[in-house]
Amino acid sequence: MTLKTIAPGALRTIAIVPARMNSGRFPGKPLKYIDGMSMVGHCYLRTRLCQSLTKVVVATPNEEVADDIRRLGGEVVVTPEFDMCNDRIAWAYEEVAKTDGAYDLVINVQGDQPLVHPDMLDQIINAHAAEPDLESSTLVEPLTLIEEFHDLNRVKVLFRDSDGGLIYMSRAPIPSPKKHGVLPERVYKHTAIIAFKPAFLKEFLAFGMTYNEEVEGIDYNRVIEMGRGMKVLVTPIVSDTVDNAEDLARVTKTMASDPLWLSKAYG
Repeated sequence: MTLKTIAPGALRTIAIVPARMNSGRFPGKPLKYIDGMSMVGHCYLRTRLCQSLTKVVVATPNEEVADDIRRLGGEVVVTPEFDMCNDRIAWAYEEVAKTDGAYDLVINVQGDQPLVHPDMLDQIINAHAAEPDLESSTLVEPLTLIEEFHDLNRVKVLFRDSDGGLIYMSRAPIPSPKKHGVLPERVYKHTAIIAFKPAFLKEFLAFGMTYNEEVEGIDYNRVIEMGRGMKVLVTPIVSDTVDNAEDLARVTKTMASDPLWLSKAYG
């Protein structure tokens, strides 16, 4: 994937990487090591490779995570303990804005994505640069494995063909396999990279949790229930998230042949 990067500074954009040690599904996840580097370290340094970003910080309530990122030369905002990552993102953003001033765009790059690629961030920034009124957006990638289709840890996404508008997110297998057999011909999974205009992030949090958000365990269904829009962008880049030890083993194997890692572009 080759993108024409918008001129640095065209949009003041901050990427915030949320990470906490007490994950219910995989405690200690941010500091699990992949080829000699912590998972959150990979995510932070790979995000920082995106030249369209104005700033990158890690937001964490844990001093051991903060120390790990500082050892890598990174910037950290130590936050209170929050259950929801977007509360952590918003709190960290407000802290940074006190000294930096306002940003045009806040991107949540969740810390369990050690294979994130800077082109993915360029894609989402370019979308907002092209559509100044766009309030929020997110990335998805094609899902091709039947095991992932039925995996409740993998968030599946439906969106409109006409304009990429979000329709729904679910951990259940959507769209239904009823018509097309085992696996529908077009299935997309969420990459957990989400962009908000700061003012909309504030509205999003003030709106409060909704039923469909709670029952699915997916924050972004709240946008739909607010009657607002989120643009879904399809990335051709294959990434991966880590929710458990099995995922970590798979990502570790992938990292061994990852071009960014092998080229020593970071680390």
